[in-house]
Amino acid sequence: MQNSIQDILTNFALGVLTLLCAYAMYYIKRAIAKVKLEAQKIDNEEQRSLILTALSRLDDVATKTVRSIEQTTAKEIREAVKAGLTSRDQLFQLSRQAFDQIYDQLEPEYLAVLASTLGDMDNYIKNTIESKVLELKGAV
Repeated sequence: MQNSIQDILTNFALGVLTLLCAYAMYYIKRAIAKVKLEAQKIDNEEQRSLILTALSRLDDVATKTVRSIEQTTAKEIREAVKAGLTSRDQLFQLSRQAFDQIYDQLEPEYLAVLASTLGDMDNYIKNTIESKVLELKGAV
């Protein structure tokens, strides 16, 4: 009888120990999942922050570049085109010059994140230039 009671207590203790181990594993897995989720959230926030910073930097550089070109040469070239003294190709060359200057001023990290986020980054920069030209013309 004593052996039976001892076997029952041993089985009960093993059952409780197994149950405790199962609970411990469950909570460890939940903790690991939570840490992974938090890490992913941090990565996403850092990536989002980097993207927003890159877009802001692109906007700032484009604004300053277009203003600079507009103040130095674009206005005179437009007037020369209207007067028939030069071709519109010079205006297109200014657009290419603005593109090159913007591209050169952006940090490689920003260029990489813009390329991965926007897909056709070159076209986006060209559209930004056109947008800035229109903004500047509207402000003048």
